[in-house]
Amino acid sequence: MKCANCGAELKVGCVYCSVCGTEAQIVSDYNVLEDDFLKELLKDKKQSIQKTKQAISTGKKKEKQGHSGKGKIRKKRKKPVWAFVMVAILIVLLVGIALIVNYAQNHSYEYQMKKAEECQEKKEYQKAEEYLKRALELDNSSEDAKLRLAEVHLLQEEDDDALELLEEIIEKNKNNRKAYEYFIQIYVDRKEYEFIERFSREITESDILELFEEYQAKPPVFETRGGTYEEEISVELSSEENCRIYYTIDGSDPKNGKEYQDPILLEPGKSIKIRAVSCNKFGVYGEESEERFFIKLKKPDMPGVVPSGGSFYSPQTITVNVPEGCQVYYTWDGTAPTQESAQYTEPIGMPEGNNILSLILVDHYGMVSEILKCNYIYIP
Repeated sequence: MKCANCGAELKVGCVYCSVCGTEAQIVSDYNVLEDDFLKELLKDKKQSIQKTKQAISTGKKKEKQGHSGKGKIRKKRKKPVWAFVMVAILIVLLVGIALIVNYAQNHSYEYQMKKAEECQEKKEYQKAEEYLKRALELDNSSEDAKLRLAEVHLLQEEDDDALELLEEIIEKNKNNRKAYEYFIQIYVDRKEYEFIERFSREITESDILELFEEYQAKPPVFETRGGTYEEEISVELSSEENCRIYYTIDGSDPKNGKEYQDPILLEPGKSIKIRAVSCNKFGVYGEESEERFFIKLKKPDMPGVVPSGGSFYSPQTITVNVPEGCQVYYTWDGTAPTQESAQYTEPIGMPEGNNILSLILVDHYGMVSEILKCNYIYIP
């Protein structure tokens, strides 16, 4: 047996080594070279374990430094090729999706209208106009797109462009109330009220006509209808509130005529055409009204005479009833009286004998009555 410490041979039965004094241990025989190799192997293994522990410890420190923003930058590991391939494929897919979405939006009427509304709310009128024009390229018959585009033009004070669109809408749809509202707004801003009034004459839909009422000047109304009359008449006219009436009785343009204030007294014996027109608060003349009148007065009644004839034996006076504004003319010689004959002004004395009194009455129009003949026989 050999000493485990110094390798000296131990004597049989010895407890301690006689050379180094170390307690004797039982150790198998082995080659010293083998022992040295084993020790060297164990030493390398120990160093390897220590390096591993040191590397782990160093990694943890770097991780902590990375979290705190300090320390050295850790060397990146190289990514495998397949990772780059996957990224490239993903990029291609995203670009493709973006192109598809962009194409779909560019060819979507609803999308263009939605974006136009958003831009209009933000007062980005130029962008809104571009979206609306694109919407019309996709659907040229869309009233909504045309109406909104007209509104955008108005907001940019582009009245002519707006009018062009509104006229297109109204031509195809006579009931588009909003289009008429914008149409009226443009001409009110321009103070071209006459155009509004003339335009309203072509409208038949009652709900649309309501929009034009304020700007209309409706024709005057003849309270006295035209025709032939046998008596003197006065013609009355009426119009809507805030309207003036102008008229003529000689057939000329009523816009240059007299303003109506009182009923129009017509002269008898003439055919008279009255033309009248209303003018509203905007100075707009409406359509004319006209009526023709003929005053064909009948002859006045014969005058009343007291006594009206008979035989008498005492002196008598003859009294004639003359209406106000009229005159009576008479003769005693049997001829027909005229306005050149004697005029009755006071009671007439009855002459002796058998006589005939002839009388006529002339009214204030110059109309002459039939001849009244009265026979008086006076014998004193």
